[in-house]
Amino acid sequence: MPTPAATPVSTHDYSAPLRVWHWGNALLVLGQLITILFIKVIVKPKALVPEFQAAAAQHGGNLSKEQGMSIAHLLSERLWDWHIAIGLALASFWAYWLVLQLTAPAERRFTTRLVAAARYYRLAPPAEHPDARHALLAKLTYAAFYLFISVMVLTGLALTWADDVTWLHSMEHSVKEVHNVTMYLLIAFVVVHIVGVVWAELTKDHGLISRMVSGEK
Repeated sequence: MPTPAATPVSTHDYSAPLRVWHWGNALLVLGQLITILFIKVIVKPKALVPEFQAAAAQHGGNLSKEQGMSIAHLLSERLWDWHIAIGLALASFWAYWLVLQLTAPAERRFTTRLVAAARYYRLAPPAEHPDARHALLAKLTYAAFYLFISVMVLTGLALTWADDVTWLHSMEHSVKEVHNVTMYLLIAFVVVHIVGVVWAELTKDHGLISRMVSGEK
């Protein structure tokens, strides 16, 4: 029985719906990371209190530590409100991606393209192995990202309503740990992804970024 021929696999999907999801998702993830940066690094309540007290003293006021902590916590809560709002928008984009995957033609679905990449890698002749390996690794990194973003969204939603749902509240600590670890994995992916895109743009795949903007191949 003849061995089926290996078919090269396109690494990228430049369809308009996926481009909308890609850039919208990128902005929302960036927004999430910025709010975390402010909450965890810039707007740290204990570190801000002395600054509030010093500012009040310059204007002849007297701010107690408790009052300063209240103001700092208020700022932190407002940032958390932004974090939650962006997270809900991110969840909407995640649902949008799921709809795209369920309604797109079979050949455009990610699972189909991942299986095709694996098949291409398995059947490709030696001369095509580098391209086949690149296509498969690209698909596997996307699979990792989709997993990370799914975990982030689901755990984020669980944390959002943990105080209102008893069974979610009982596992809040564990969910928060998973959410935080996944955040670091997502940051690592973003860094690797940006480096990979820039490297591809400058070497073998000129015009990659413009194609992801315009969709023109």
